[in-house]
Amino acid sequence: MTLRSAAWTGAALAAIGIGGLTFTAVAGATGPRLPWTQGQTAVGRMGAAGAGYGGMMGAWGAGGEAAATGLINNVRLAALVDQGKAGASIDARTDTVSYAGRAATIVALASPHGQPNMTWEIDGLVNPTVVVRSGTPVTVDLVNTDWGYRHGFDLTTTPPPYPRMAMMGISTEFLLMPLPERTSKNLAASEYYTRSGTVSLSPGTYYYLCPVPGHVQQGMHGTFQVSA
Repeated sequence: MTLRSAAWTGAALAAIGIGGLTFTAVAGATGPRLPWTQGQTAVGRMGAAGAGYGGMMGAWGAGGEAAATGLINNVRLAALVDQGKAGASIDARTDTVSYAGRAATIVALASPHGQPNMTWEIDGLVNPTVVVRSGTPVTVDLVNTDWGYRHGFDLTTTPPPYPRMAMMGISTEFLLMPLPERTSKNLAASEYYTRSGTVSLSPGTYYYLCPVPGHVQQGMHGTFQVSA
């Protein structure tokens, strides 16, 4: 596994061992400087390709609720989606969402009701190509709108196809760790876990995906283009 940057939020993750390395999760801990922020973080650098995957999966399964940065209801969700659309140029014909402002907010809905299973919805489009300008601070608001599955958000320079364990052998430029499923199967009564982070990227072609094993193979990925 090649992971250039990783962050865990929440004191519930006391110590995570991955491939013989240990990451101590203490709010405000220092480590390699990253080009993005995600609230209180514990930062470590993971080893070369082939590092053990079990420790990370354990981290996702133990303390995910505590690690989530917030819960929002349907009213707040609708307002958040509208906020994302307000700064976007949406082209349904080419399935492209472009952000030309000095800053961008991308609201990434993980497998929402009403869309094909195991896909992303961004500004009303399914798995669109996202286009931003180089150097633009991009805030990603991850919202897990799914019932029954955890989802995270990963940006990589590695193109598809991906293995079942998508994070094995790819270069991660930005990562929002997986969130728990929505709080109720009943949409009207449900609330949704959210997590946010901000990143500024160099020009190039990137790809966004869900790092939970098997999800990217079922369709949870798209192209993220950074123009000069």
